[in-house]
Amino acid sequence: MSPVLPLVPWLAAGAAALFAIRLVLFAALHLVPGGVHPVRHAVSDYAASPQPRTRRLATAASWSMAGAWVVLGAAVLADSAGAGGVAPAGLWMLVLGAVLALMPLVPTDLPDAPTTLRGRVHLLMAIAWFTISYSEIGPMRRMLGGSALGGAVSALGAIAAVGLAALIISRLVPALRTRTFGISERVFILAVTLAPLLLAIGLAAG
Repeated sequence: MSPVLPLVPWLAAGAAALFAIRLVLFAALHLVPGGVHPVRHAVSDYAASPQPRTRRLATAASWSMAGAWVVLGAAVLADSAGAGGVAPAGLWMLVLGAVLALMPLVPTDLPDAPTTLRGRVHLLMAIAWFTISYSEIGPMRRMLGGSALGGAVSALGAIAAVGLAALIISRLVPALRTRTFGISERVFILAVTLAPLLLAIGLAAG
């Protein structure tokens, strides 16, 4: 047996715990919104809230997600190394973790504020986050095979696709931006958080 294989369940369990923490913190942001509306405003606005408590909570939520992806990436790489290869999906998980860790340090511009270079950089990082997290759903489904968890990840992939399409349309159509952007973004984020959580549970269970 490869010396890294025994680490896989422990790493996966750690990732599952961090994803669960992320979900709790994400829900908490909506209970203590700090002036951010769940329909009209983007999730990134929490990190730029005028309320310090909301900003701290948003940072904790982002960093817990970053840690979850890094630990899950390590589990996937350890699992693939045990099989004599390197899984590109695991490497992209590490990249995604780095992006999420940096995002609170480059907060977005609030809706009524002038556009800044910092805000543009944040937007690029958000695009990278959404792109990588969505592209990981297919590999995660394949890792779970024909199990019930694999089927659930497939369903979450479909939900994420609908959420992402609605998000893009809402971004491009000003009349929809304050009506559907926030909801579609939150649906997408929930889907791409639950999918890796299910993969982590599957890897932890062996």
